[in-house]
Amino acid sequence: MFACHDGSAWIWNVAEDICPDGRQIVDWFHAVHHLADAATALYPAEHETKHRLKWLKTYKDHLYMGRIHNIIMTLHKRKCDDLAGYFERHQRRMQYLEFREAGFPIGSGTVESAVKQRLTGTGMRWNARLANPMLVIHAAVLGKDFDSLWDTA
Repeated sequence: MFACHDGSAWIWNVAEDICPDGRQIVDWFHAVHHLADAATALYPAEHETKHRLKWLKTYKDHLYMGRIHNIIMTLHKRKCDDLAGYFERHQRRMQYLEFREAGFPIGSGTVESAVKQRLTGTGMRWNARLANPMLVIHAAVLGKDFDSLWDTA
Protein backbone atom coordinates (compact mmCIF):
# COMPACT_ATOMS: atom_id res chain seq x y z
CA MET A 1 0.00 0.00 0.00
CA PHE A 2 1.20 3.52 -0.70
CA ALA A 3 -0.06 7.03 -0.15
CA CYS A 4 0.85 9.78 -2.58
CA HIS A 5 -0.16 13.37 -1.98
CA ASP A 6 0.97 16.91 -1.31
CA GLY A 7 2.42 16.60 2.16
CA SER A 8 -0.24 18.14 4.39
CA ALA A 9 0.56 16.96 7.92
CA TRP A 10 -2.94 15.76 8.76
CA ILE A 11 -3.06 13.56 5.66
CA TRP A 12 0.26 11.92 6.54
CA ASN A 13 -1.10 11.24 10.03
CA VAL A 14 -4.22 9.57 8.63
CA ALA A 15 -2.09 7.50 6.22
CA GLU A 16 0.15 6.44 9.12
CA ASP A 17 -2.85 5.46 11.26
CA ILE A 18 -4.60 3.50 8.53
CA CYS A 19 -1.54 1.84 7.01
CA PRO A 20 1.51 2.15 9.28
CA ASP A 21 3.61 -0.09 7.03
CA GLY A 22 2.62 1.72 3.83
CA ARG A 23 4.92 3.74 1.59
CA GLN A 24 4.32 7.47 1.74
CA ILE A 25 5.22 9.49 -1.34
CA VAL A 26 5.02 13.24 -1.81
CA ASP A 27 3.22 13.86 -5.09
CA TRP A 28 5.86 14.67 -7.72
CA PHE A 29 4.11 17.79 -8.98
CA HIS A 30 3.73 19.21 -5.48
CA ALA A 31 7.42 18.60 -4.77
CA VAL A 32 8.37 20.33 -8.03
CA HIS A 33 6.12 23.25 -7.08
CA HIS A 34 8.05 23.65 -3.81
CA LEU A 35 11.29 23.41 -5.76
CA ALA A 36 10.06 26.17 -8.10
CA ASP A 37 9.27 28.30 -5.05
CA ALA A 38 12.86 27.76 -3.91
CA ALA A 39 14.19 28.77 -7.33
CA THR A 40 12.12 31.94 -7.19
CA ALA A 41 13.39 32.73 -3.69
CA LEU A 42 16.99 32.26 -4.83
CA TYR A 43 16.57 34.22 -8.07
CA PRO A 44 13.66 36.63 -7.49
CA ALA A 45 14.58 39.38 -9.95
CA GLU A 46 13.13 39.34 -13.45
CA HIS A 47 16.60 39.64 -14.99
CA GLU A 48 17.55 36.41 -13.16
CA THR A 49 15.00 34.28 -15.01
CA LYS A 50 17.69 32.41 -16.95
CA HIS A 51 19.52 31.52 -13.72
CA ARG A 52 16.26 30.58 -12.00
CA LEU A 53 15.26 28.20 -14.80
CA LYS A 54 18.74 26.67 -14.96
CA TRP A 55 18.75 26.12 -11.18
CA LEU A 56 15.27 24.63 -11.31
CA LYS A 57 16.22 22.21 -14.09
CA THR A 58 19.37 21.09 -12.26
CA TYR A 59 17.65 20.55 -8.94
CA LYS A 60 14.58 18.99 -10.52
CA ASP A 61 16.98 16.35 -11.86
CA HIS A 62 18.33 15.88 -8.31
CA LEU A 63 14.77 15.53 -7.04
CA TYR A 64 13.87 12.98 -9.72
CA MET A 65 16.92 10.89 -8.84
CA GLY A 66 16.07 11.03 -5.12
CA ARG A 67 19.10 13.16 -4.23
CA ILE A 68 17.17 15.36 -1.83
CA HIS A 69 20.25 15.99 0.30
CA ASN A 70 21.69 18.12 -2.55
CA ILE A 71 18.60 20.34 -2.48
CA ILE A 72 18.63 20.64 1.31
CA MET A 73 22.35 21.42 1.45
CA THR A 74 22.09 24.09 -1.25
CA LEU A 75 19.07 25.77 0.35
CA HIS A 76 20.77 25.89 3.75
CA LYS A 77 23.94 27.35 2.18
CA ARG A 78 21.82 30.07 0.58
CA LYS A 79 20.08 30.81 3.94
CA CYS A 80 16.71 29.46 2.79
CA ASP A 81 16.21 27.34 5.89
CA ASP A 82 12.41 27.44 5.78
CA LEU A 83 12.41 26.10 2.21
CA ALA A 84 15.03 23.49 3.13
CA GLY A 85 12.78 22.42 6.01
CA TYR A 86 10.06 21.23 3.65
CA PHE A 87 12.51 18.93 1.88
CA GLU A 88 14.01 17.79 5.20
CA ARG A 89 10.58 16.86 6.60
CA HIS A 90 9.68 14.88 3.51
CA GLN A 91 13.06 13.52 2.42
CA ARG A 92 12.03 9.90 3.02
CA ARG A 93 8.86 10.54 1.02
CA MET A 94 10.79 11.93 -1.96
CA GLN A 95 12.98 8.96 -2.88
CA TYR A 96 11.61 9.08 -6.42
CA LEU A 97 14.25 6.86 -8.04
CA GLU A 98 13.63 4.15 -5.46
CA PHE A 99 9.85 4.51 -5.78
CA ARG A 100 9.94 4.31 -9.58
CA GLU A 101 12.19 1.26 -9.46
CA ALA A 102 9.70 -0.40 -7.10
CA GLY A 103 6.88 0.33 -9.55
CA PHE A 104 5.11 2.96 -7.45
CA PRO A 105 3.57 5.98 -9.17
CA ILE A 106 5.19 9.21 -8.02
CA GLY A 107 2.21 11.37 -8.91
CA SER A 108 -1.21 11.22 -7.34
CA GLY A 109 -3.08 11.69 -10.61
CA THR A 110 -3.72 7.98 -11.13
CA VAL A 111 -5.17 7.53 -7.67
CA GLU A 112 -7.17 10.76 -7.77
CA SER A 113 -8.59 9.85 -11.16
CA ALA A 114 -9.61 6.37 -9.99
CA VAL A 115 -11.35 7.77 -6.91
CA LYS A 116 -13.05 10.45 -8.96
CA GLN A 117 -14.36 7.91 -11.45
CA ARG A 118 -15.72 5.66 -8.74
CA LEU A 119 -16.89 8.05 -6.07
CA THR A 120 -18.04 11.13 -7.90
CA GLY A 121 -20.73 12.00 -10.29
CA THR A 122 -23.12 14.82 -10.89
CA GLY A 123 -24.49 15.95 -7.55
CA MET A 124 -22.67 13.30 -5.51
CA ARG A 125 -21.19 14.40 -2.20
CA TRP A 126 -19.24 12.10 0.10
CA ASN A 127 -17.99 12.24 3.63
CA ALA A 128 -15.78 9.71 5.44
CA ARG A 129 -18.76 7.94 7.06
CA LEU A 130 -20.33 7.23 3.67
CA ALA A 131 -17.22 6.85 1.51
CA ASN A 132 -15.32 4.39 3.71
CA PRO A 133 -17.85 1.53 3.31
CA MET A 134 -17.93 2.15 -0.45
CA LEU A 135 -14.14 1.93 -0.58
CA VAL A 136 -14.23 -1.37 1.32
CA ILE A 137 -16.78 -2.76 -1.14
CA HIS A 138 -14.81 -1.47 -4.12
CA ALA A 139 -11.58 -3.03 -2.79
CA ALA A 140 -13.39 -6.33 -2.20
CA VAL A 141 -14.71 -6.34 -5.76
CA LEU A 142 -11.27 -5.58 -7.21
CA GLY A 143 -9.65 -8.17 -4.95
CA LYS A 144 -12.29 -10.74 -5.90
CA ASP A 145 -13.24 -11.01 -2.19
CA PHE A 146 -16.74 -9.60 -2.47
CA ASP A 147 -18.50 -12.92 -1.82
CA SER A 148 -16.58 -13.52 1.41
CA LEU A 149 -17.18 -9.92 2.48
CA TRP A 150 -20.90 -10.34 1.77
CA ASP A 151 -21.00 -13.57 3.80
CA THR A 152 -19.60 -11.75 6.87
CA ALA A 153 -22.03 -8.83 6.65
